[in-house]
Amino acid sequence: MEKLSVALISGLIPKNIFDPYSFVFDEAIRLAKRGLDIHAIRTFTEIESSSFDIHYYGIHSSFGLSYVSFFVKHWGSFPRASFLLPPWQLLYLSKYAQTVSNVIHKNSLQIIHAHFAYPEGFVGLLAKREMRRPLVVTVHGTDILVEPSIGYGVRLNKKYDAMVRSVLEGADCIIAASNATYDEALRIATDAKKVRLIPNGVDTSRFNESLDASDLRRQLGIENQFVVFSLRAHEPKYGLEYLIRAAQIVINHRLNVVFVIAGDGFLRQYHEKLAEELGIRKNIIFTGKIASEDVPFYYALSDLVVVPSLQEAFGLVVSEAMACGKVVIGSNVGGICDQIIDGYNGFLVEPRNFEKIAEKILWAISNSEELKEMGMAGRRIVEQKFNIERRVDAIIEIYNDLIGK
Repeated sequence: MEKLSVALISGLIPKNIFDPYSFVFDEAIRLAKRGLDIHAIRTFTEIESSSFDIHYYGIHSSFGLSYVSFFVKHWGSFPRASFLLPPWQLLYLSKYAQTVSNVIHKNSLQIIHAHFAYPEGFVGLLAKREMRRPLVVTVHGTDILVEPSIGYGVRLNKKYDAMVRSVLEGADCIIAASNATYDEALRIATDAKKVRLIPNGVDTSRFNESLDASDLRRQLGIENQFVVFSLRAHEPKYGLEYLIRAAQIVINHRLNVVFVIAGDGFLRQYHEKLAEELGIRKNIIFTGKIASEDVPFYYALSDLVVVPSLQEAFGLVVSEAMACGKVVIGSNVGGICDQIIDGYNGFLVEPRNFEKIAEKILWAISNSEELKEMGMAGRRIVEQKFNIERRVDAIIEIYNDLIGK
């Protein structure tokens, strides 16, 4: 029986588990383990290679006349608004799409799967029209959702909005991980039947409630503290400022609490300075970026996890924490509210409401038995709804349906 073969368009997909974490890699490696022939085309300049049974390709660093010819051939696929983009950007998209088309032709690939509607999805749309292969597009957040207050989402720019709309109209299947992204995709795509809601998933063996983080607690010097953990980049959309402001309220009531904030980003210095100004710097550990293999142990060392995002397409950190048996306080935005049942396995608070975050943390400190029960409930929800193997099953089913058609 012929293997299912896929051209996977993902600009930043890593080659191994030691590279920066990527949910796309988690998905791709499982597809390869199921026997699918996965060919990932990245935006790097690189030679053809293989890793974890995934074939990798890059794009050439130079521009050639063939890319201009490809653009001329497919200029009708570009929405009118896109011609306001710099010419080099339009040629780059053509160059990337021609590279994808060459990989498809060379390896007789059956399916095109692009992660993010732009730019990868538009590249996939051009390759679809060149090679006549079905196109699957997974939307992830910044490509489809917008939050004007923090400048979140490519569709705030009308040129990119037009391109995203053309991609969702031209795709054969659109995968959305949350109700928020699903509903927005339905508003754009005229054919509702091709939009599929398939939640993101975690590896429930890697993230589990029996992990021992006692060594890590000793290393950080927090053995006898109540630990509140957050794993988010220091960027406006993740709302870490409001967690820090909540921490001040909590620490004014409880001295045996420490906040561990993992991640890096351009706002980190601002957040550290804010903690100093609020007089709580000694109660917050800013770890910086942590290795992907260490992430489960940081969940394990925590007593409570907070995800204070202002926008979140899905929020895989919520499922990861729940898989480790941890209660999550999360903002009532995007995909977070798909995962947290308020008062059952966690708490939902309105974004920016640091007083409410503090209130829920103080409740958790005083109700350890209820916290354990809620953590167990969260683990059960992940096993039932947010297991990555279930997601992979659904994606393979989509591939087979498209090939059958």
